[in-house]
Amino acid sequence: MKNFAVILAGGKGERFWPASRKDRPKQLLRLLSDKTMLEETLCRVETLVEPENVLIVTSKDLRVLIEKEIPGLNGDNFIIEPVGRNTAPAICLAAANIIAKHGDGIMLVLSSDHRIKPVKIFIDALEAAKKLVLDQDRLVLIGIEPSRPETAYGYIRIGDEMTETDGFKIFDVASFREKPNRLIAQEYYLDGRHLWNSGIFIWRAGKIMEEMKKYCPDRYELIDEYMKAIGSEGEQEALDSVFERMKPISIDYSVLEKSHSVAVLRAKFTWDDVGSFSALERIIRKDFEGNVVSGENTMLMETYETTVMNEAPGIVVTYGVSDLVVVRAEDVLLIIHKTRIPQMRDLLENLKKNPEMEAYL
Repeated sequence: MKNFAVILAGGKGERFWPASRKDRPKQLLRLLSDKTMLEETLCRVETLVEPENVLIVTSKDLRVLIEKEIPGLNGDNFIIEPVGRNTAPAICLAAANIIAKHGDGIMLVLSSDHRIKPVKIFIDALEAAKKLVLDQDRLVLIGIEPSRPETAYGYIRIGDEMTETDGFKIFDVASFREKPNRLIAQEYYLDGRHLWNSGIFIWRAGKIMEEMKKYCPDRYELIDEYMKAIGSEGEQEALDSVFERMKPISIDYSVLEKSHSVAVLRAKFTWDDVGSFSALERIIRKDFEGNVVSGENTMLMETYETTVMNEAPGIVVTYGVSDLVVVRAEDVLLIIHKTRIPQMRDLLENLKKNPEMEAYL
């Protein structure tokens, strides 16, 4: 059975505005290296998946941007959502294409904007998960050992240990936990029974469709309607019609929290979802004053615990400040207190209400 890398790349990365814009979303930023985050993702799985079996699920507009940034991709590498409907429709859209064109396959479902190191251990974890899929036909999640009491991630409470494969322990899933408050996150961090939900999944395409049919039949019927049209002259019309009627829902809520076929592999690699500017403090080495600098042409004087990103020509100078995030990108300068980073989306919602700000989003 062939491996397929299904890379979810339809997000806008609004919490990285103004570095991230409509014409340059987060997955096309070079936050971790000289490669875009999407390129980093593609490189991680190149030893596991043939190039023609890489499927990037994204929008029509983002496809154009991705093809400009990453030569070598072609139409067969893209699955286009007419409109975003959260992760369950996106994943099942990819599964439907795999089944219709190949009969079935192993899906490695990945996000386009994660930081993962070292890559070898990540690959080993995927291989171990794949063995369980082939042996027991499970839906396998990758769980991350918490390195801090994080309130921005969902958690998985592990159940009984099922097996150990290639040095990786795999457990039944006892339950899923929503993003906790600080006190509960501290409990999860210390109890050894909770893992971060990384959003990395391994399963058989046919299996996720079977579980979707069982636990989310209304969405399944729509995807099945489209699947029957794949390869016909009416394929695009069917896809547009299906997604117009599709209600958004996550794969976690629609299937994973309900299914009895879910397992979680305890990972041994370092993982970060790079969700906001706060993540840069975990990725880029701080100076002696606790500052983080990304980009060139910066000068920090009597500056403490501040993150500075310069993505534009010219210089950024800070003097006598602390606990800020300063981002200069193209024609926008953002200065925000670190404590306000969680409200970035509120800021953007306010900007969207002003038509004069449209050009800067």
